[in-house]
Amino acid sequence: MKPSLRTLRLVFLLFYSMFFCAPLLWCQYGKSDRATFYTGISPVILQKDAVEANFTNSLTSFWVAVNEYLPAYNATRVANRYRFSRLEQLARVSYGFSPDARWDLGAELRYTHSRLDDEARSSPFRVFEGDTGSGNTYRGLSYLGLRFRAMPFESLPELTLQANAQFPITRQEELRLRLGAQRTQLGLMGTFYQQFNATTYLFLQAEWRVHLENDENPITTHTPSASAFLVLDLWDQKWYAFPGLTYAMALQKVRSGGLARLNRQFLGSVGLLYQPDTRYGFLFNAQLPFILDSGSFYTEWVSESYSSFTLGIRLWY
Repeated sequence: MKPSLRTLRLVFLLFYSMFFCAPLLWCQYGKSDRATFYTGISPVILQKDAVEANFTNSLTSFWVAVNEYLPAYNATRVANRYRFSRLEQLARVSYGFSPDARWDLGAELRYTHSRLDDEARSSPFRVFEGDTGSGNTYRGLSYLGLRFRAMPFESLPELTLQANAQFPITRQEELRLRLGAQRTQLGLMGTFYQQFNATTYLFLQAEWRVHLENDENPITTHTPSASAFLVLDLWDQKWYAFPGLTYAMALQKVRSGGLARLNRQFLGSVGLLYQPDTRYGFLFNAQLPFILDSGSFYTEWVSESYSSFTLGIRLWY
């Protein structure tokens, strides 16, 4: 489904307001030390001996249409549709080591559920079930990771850099394939947040992730992404709404030495954060696609069927 002209105009206006008008607002209203947890990623550096724990659950599901070429008619038809569903459960724990709160360290553990169902109209929540006549569900611990978070400039606490490494821990070869846990991943992320006025914030996030080649997959893959969220304080610094946009793609090295795009996604989202106390908060986020491009002629990701939801909690001590 191609985005309408009206949709593209709204997207352009939102990006324009965020990236071109924001600097004027920053100069007018100055800095903010407010903690943020809008994407399940906390950018706040911990004080010495403080502990932070995050737990997020992200369920994504959509149809995969398999096309068949008919040479007699010089046309294609949909030979079959499947429902692909994946649930990612991610637990992160961080500890403050730095006396001046300039950096901290953390560990993370990922548990993945994955299902390809021959009944395309089945429920995404079948990913919680076991094997059925229409498909199998695979689940297990997929990655163990380490995370380093730092504030590069003391005069700019709104900017945080995060580096992480994730190592596959699933031993069974088929399960590693089904869970997408075959290769070591390295990532570098930057987050920036800034207050416009008493009730409006901007939150930006960008990441470049590398999936390293190995014997199971001999080609390195890159997955850059960028997100922008407009955060609105709905009530008493406890309830926040945050509409946003995310662009992500997968790139793969080609023989010429450059990178070729494999697929891409351009997603809109609406989120809600309830933070009754600075020590804990609850997150809900839902995404819908403007662009959902598989990059394949024979396999199509059907955008009309796409759904993605995230539930999260952050605890701080």
